[in-house]
Amino acid sequence: MPLLQQLGEDREIFAARPWDNYTHLLITDRKHWERGPCHPSHEPFNRFGAECARGMKFLTREGRWVVVNPPHHPRKGTPMVGCTSGYYEPEWEEETAWEALDTIVRDHFTDWDKMEEDDLPFGGALSRDLSTPSLIFAAANDMIAERKVA
Repeated sequence: MPLLQQLGEDREIFAARPWDNYTHLLITDRKHWERGPCHPSHEPFNRFGAECARGMKFLTREGRWVVVNPPHHPRKGTPMVGCTSGYYEPEWEEETAWEALDTIVRDHFTDWDKMEEDDLPFGGALSRDLSTPSLIFAAANDMIAERKVA
C-alpha cells in the first residue's frame, strides 16, 4: 500500500471483507482453496451425474467426496483499491493492491512503440525484466526514486 500511495494511487483503499470482494488473481496455494461437496445435486454445472467438472476431487478420511477450487474472493483483510466508474450507469470496480501495483509498474516499463499486434499484453514489449514479484517491487522503488529526483 505505501508503494501505491507514493506512485499516485488515488482510488479508495480498504481491506477486503469475507465473500464481499472479488479478485482476478489465481491463488495456487491449496491451503486457501475453498472446499465444497462433490455430488451432482450440489453442483449445478454438473447436471448429468458425471465427475465434478472443476477443481480437484478427493476422498476424505470419513469416506466423503470433496472438491476444492481456487477462491474467487480475496482473503479477509487483503488490501484492496476501488472506485466508482462510468457515467450513465456507474459501477464499482475493485482490485487487490498487488494487481494495482503490477499494472502501474508494467504500464510504466512497457515500450509501446516496439509492441506489435501479435504481442500478448506486456509480452515482448517490456523494457525491464518483471518476471518475479521481487523484480516488480524493485521496479516500483526505482520509479519512486525517479519521481523524487525529478
